[in-house]
Order: sequence, then C-alpha cells, then structure tokens
Amino acid sequence: MFFIKTTGIPKTFVSKKSALLFCLAALLQAFIQLSPATAQQLKPLKKCLFVAPGHSTQLSFAESNDIKSLRTSIYISGIAFDEIALNALSKSGISGYDLIVVPAATAHKLSRQQLKIIGEAVKQGSNLLFDGVSPLNQELEVDLCDPTITISRIRDLQFPSIPLYWQKPARARPIKFDSERMQIRCINDSTEQPLAVSGKFGKGKYLYYSTYFDPITDKGYSRYPFLTETLKSVFNIEPMAERRAVEMYFDPGMRDTANIDELAKFWRANKIKRIHAGGWYYDEDFDYAKLISACHENGILVYCWFEAPMVSRTFWDKHPQWREKTATNRDAAIDWRLLMNLADTNCRKQVFKEWSDFLLSHDFDGVNFAELYFEPSPVGPNLPENFTPMNLQVRKAYEKQSGYDPAELFNEHGKYFWKTNHTEWKKYAAFRKKLCSELKSYFLGFLNEVKAQKDDFELMLTALDVSLTPELSDFIAEDTQNTLMLHKKYGASLQIEDPSNCWGLTPERYARMGKFYRKVVTEPNSLLFDCNVVGSHEKGDGGFPAEKPTGEEIRQIVWNMALHINRPVFYSEDAINDNDWKNISQTLAWDTKIKMLASGEWEVKANNTILVNTDLPGISLLLDGKPWCALAGSFIIIPKGIHVVGINPDSRFGAFATIKSISGELLEASCSEKNLEFTYSEDNISCYVILDRAPSSTYIDGKKKNFTVYAGPNSEFTLKLPSGTHHIKIE
Repeated sequence: MFFIKTTGIPKTFVSKKSALLFCLAALLQAFIQLSPATAQQLKPLKKCLFVAPGHSTQLSFAESNDIKSLRTSIYISGIAFDEIALNALSKSGISGYDLIVVPAATAHKLSRQQLKIIGEAVKQGSNLLFDGVSPLNQELEVDLCDPTITISRIRDLQFPSIPLYWQKPARARPIKFDSERMQIRCINDSTEQPLAVSGKFGKGKYLYYSTYFDPITDKGYSRYPFLTETLKSVFNIEPMAERRAVEMYFDPGMRDTANIDELAKFWRANKIKRIHAGGWYYDEDFDYAKLISACHENGILVYCWFEAPMVSRTFWDKHPQWREKTATNRDAAIDWRLLMNLADTNCRKQVFKEWSDFLLSHDFDGVNFAELYFEPSPVGPNLPENFTPMNLQVRKAYEKQSGYDPAELFNEHGKYFWKTNHTEWKKYAAFRKKLCSELKSYFLGFLNEVKAQKDDFELMLTALDVSLTPELSDFIAEDTQNTLMLHKKYGASLQIEDPSNCWGLTPERYARMGKFYRKVVTEPNSLLFDCNVVGSHEKGDGGFPAEKPTGEEIRQIVWNMALHINRPVFYSEDAINDNDWKNISQTLAWDTKIKMLASGEWEVKANNTILVNTDLPGISLLLDGKPWCALAGSFIIIPKGIHVVGINPDSRFGAFATIKSISGELLEASCSEKNLEFTYSEDNISCYVILDRAPSSTYIDGKKKNFTVYAGPNSEFTLKLPSGTHHIKIE
C-alpha cells in the first residue's frame, strides 16, 4: 500500500489495484487530450497527370495549340501535375491520380486497351478532363447531337452575366445532355445548347468540352477562360498556395457609399498588400484618416496617389487663371481629369503647399506621383480640342525659342501645319518632352523633401510605357530615357503603366516590358507594372472572349508580370471580378512546390513568403519539427525556402501569440508559451504584423522599444515595424 498525490483528487489511502486503475485512467485522459490532434492528418495532396501524345506524333496546328493551351492553363495556375507520353500509359501508370488530363490529340491515338484503362480508372474514382471528339466519348458514354452549330458567343454558367465572344467562330456538335448524371458548364449563347459538361461515371467524375479547348492560341485564353475555376467546382482541385503581394488602385469617388472598415476587411481577405488611394479629394470631405487607420488595422499599406496635372476639383474651381488650355483654346477638362498649368511657378507653389500640408498631416506609407504626361493619349495632335499644353505661358516660351506660336502647328492652311511639316512637329514634340520631364523633376524634388520629414516613406513615379510603341512618345510627351533618369536621380520606385492603345494586346507584353526595364532598374522591389482592368476587348477583340480581363487572361497577366517583378499593380480594386482575387494571389505563388512525405508531412519549397491552405483551421502545426505560430485561419504562413509542415501532436500547446498576417517577408519565427520571436525583411517601408494578442514588451534586434500598435476588431493587434531586416521579440 502507498499514497498517491494528484491534482484535484484528495490524498487518500488506496490499494495497489486501485492505484493501477487510477494510473490507467490518467493515461486514458491524457490520450483523449492528445487524440484530437493526432487523429487529424494533413490532407492528401491532389495528384494530376497530363497525358501527351508523344514527340513522334504528327500534330495539326490546332491540335498542337490545344495541347499547349491545356498544359499552360494548368501550369501557371499553380496546380502541379506529372506528364507522361501516350506510350507510357498503363493501368499502374495512372493509379493514384485524382485528375487525368487527356487532350483530344492524345485521345485520338488511344488503343482499345488504353481506352479501357482510362474508363476503368474513372469508374474506380479518378477524374478525367478531355475535349474534342474522340473515342473517349463512347468510352465515357458522352454523346453529341446533330447537326453541328455555329459558335460565336458562349456563356459559362459559373459566371452567367459575362458573355464570352469567340473572335474566330467555330462549328461543332453540342452535347446530348443527360440530366441524371450531367451538369451543364458552358452553353452556346444563341441556342443554349451545352458545349461543356461535367458528369459522373462510376465513382469518378469527368469534365468535357465538345470543342477543342483552345486551338487558336497556345496559351489557353481564346475560348474558355474559367478552367481553373471549373476544376475547383467540379473536382475540388485548386492551387494550395497563395501570396499576398498585389497592389490596387482605389478611387474614393468610386466607393462613395462603401463602409471603409468593411472595405479594408475585404481587401485583407483578398490578399491586398498596398492600396494606392486617389489623393484629389484632399480638399473635400473624404476621411483619409479613417481609411488609413482601417487599412493599417488590417495590415494594409496606404499610398497617396496623385494624378498631376490634375490637382482637385476644388483647385480647378478656385484658380481658373491656372487652368491648362488645349490647341482650340478651351479649358483642358479632358475625360475625368481637370488639368492645371503646372508650368506656372505660382501654380506649382500653391500645389506644393496644399499637398505638403495634406501628406504631412496623414500617416501615409508612401506617395505615388502618377501619369504626368501631355494629352491626349494616345492620339496626340490628331485631336486638337484635347491637345496640351497650349496655355499662353508655354506658347510664348516656344515662340521665343522657335520664332512662331505653336498654335500655328494646327493651322491646316499654314506652313507649320503638323501633318505636312514633319520637321517642325518633331521640334515641338521634343520641346514638350523636355518640359514634361522638367515638371516631373520639380514635383519629385518637392516630394523628396516631404519624404525626408517622414519615416519609412516610399516615393514612387508612375509613367506610361512607350518602349512597346515608340511612336506614342511624341504624341504624349513621354520619354523613356528621361523617366529612367528621374528614377535614378530621385531614388524613386518606378511603376510602368502600359498606355491605352496596348490594353488589348496579349499578356506577353509585360514579359517584354520586364526584359526592357530590368536592364536599368535592378533593385528587386523598385520596379512595378500596372494593368488597367477595363473593357478593352469589345466583343472578343484581340482574341480574348471576355470584354474585361478575367479568368485566364488575368492569370496570364500576373504570370508574365511575375517573370520580372515582385510587385504587380491593378487599376482598380472595384473592377476586379470576384473570381479573380484568387486568380491573382494563387498565380503569384504558382512556382511553390509541395509534396507529401512518407511521414505524412508536407515538404514545401517557396520562393517568397506564401500562405498554404491546410483546410485545418485552429489546429496546432509544426514547421521543421517545431511549434509554428504564423497562421491565418486554415492557412499557414511559410517563409521562403524549403520547409516541412506537420501537425503538432501536443494539442495542449498554447503559443504566447500568433502571427495572423505580415506585410513584409517573414524569414523565421519561433514561439513558446511565454514569448514570440520572428525575423522579417521589408525594403523602404514599414512592415505591418497582425497578432492575436497585445504585446506588452517588444524588442528589436535585442533592444527594448515601443512600437505603434493598432487595436483592431476580433482582439487583433497590428504592429507597425521599421523597414529593413530586423529580429523582433515579444514577451
């Protein structure tokens, strides 16, 4: 006999048998405490297989494009897949795959045995994606109707409000619909007959397009732009990794009824890192302080976006003497911009005073000085009623230099008419480019003085690109070499926007721009590209089915940008379709590699800080064998490098605090029940870190220091940390 001392149980005299029973009960209780975590496993990774026809197969132009399009669309989305040639297809070779992709050209070459192998695999639970007309139709019992129909406009029923135009109409047979085992995915818009369906076959499913997926291009964006969204809805297959790096323009006038707090939460949920907020309401009643506070609480940086020569409507109304003039001598109210004569020294001084007061009175993280060019873009002197600058001051300056009033360039009967006197037009075009560059220099110099009075404040110059269309340079007074010189002189980050006449071009334009600008702008985070998400493809113009970039076009844009830059920007946050938020964040992490280890853990290889969806919200996780504390719902935040993710078997472990979001790059982190430590890196600007607990004592690089803390909703606390690479300890 002996005594046992236990917590919550009185000291008592028990028998050996009773003591043994009690010990077993205690062990059982401990097991029960651990079992919720140990019973949970990381979800098995979806395995995809692409079956190619093989190099020796003779392919038509359409077949070759179709294969490349399917492969490209899946690849750049971030969905990993293995690839085999047709001659390697066997029962053992396709077992264990969740999705098998068989393009039409491959399906045409399938032997009878191979057809049965694929059919049996689907019956047993695999999923199949196929297109065109092939023996797979008979094997999967997917019949087509007669006669053929002409297809020029379709509709994807996931997004029925978006008509999809085929620039090159096609003839094909629609699908004979079986309501008991099929679901319609796409229809021909005029006849409403099915062109794409998903269906059940045994235990598995299939997704079938009755036409070639894309025989027109090798990129996959000319016919069915929503493949990635469809793979998610039909097979629950989607990229697992996302990256929080996108920047969005925000015009307060476009959201005048929006609740700022809810808007900031929406932006955070959609992985926005920075907002460029239109600053031309500074002398009106828009609450910039509220916007900045709400964004900072959600870990989002806010830049002030200026649109010179536009200053503000109030400025325009108060100072008619400084209004810009066009070649027809009217006030330069062009499109939505009210242009001022910034060549006037007094006008500039007043702008500098008002902008300085505004910037210094608000906690902006940076300023974006954008789009100072001379109208009209892209047509220049072809539209005299909008041609600038033609104010009296500029005209006199040029007359003093050249001996004649530049208004004569628009006199159709005079000797200086720009269309017939090419030499004189080139001289005035050079004068305009020099003036435009000088004005930019004045403003960047002024904004650099503002920057010197603020901590961790980024100065950015946004300019229209003329590298792809050099003929535009004379028309809008934009000169690439002048822009690059200003970038170097003032240390400004450079954001390049393609002009409106390029918006209908293919996404590869951003890769070409990247090659050009990266020869000069070498700092990783100092070059940005901007894409305008507007209606640039009227009725399929340019070969893109949706009139506004969405789906595959958005993914291709992001992918081509990311080949050369880390910072994609979109105009604007109110124009992005709901499905495209994930298209952007997932494509930015397309090169993440994830594989399942024999231990049941994941090995993750990331080239940036990423978020990986575990589908296990609230579960304690390990990173590289240690408790991990960077978690956002079901997402684990993983630093750059190769790491191993697993479930923490100790469900009782409670971290002192959890990192729920970080705007910079997370380099490493460790946590215990008493403190949290992490190292981050962020160039030029502050790093915002959201915690689920208010910090009491904070240390940076070993020194105790207090930081700005924003108390947000849901017991969240956001730290504003300095730029650079630093180690933080929180107790």
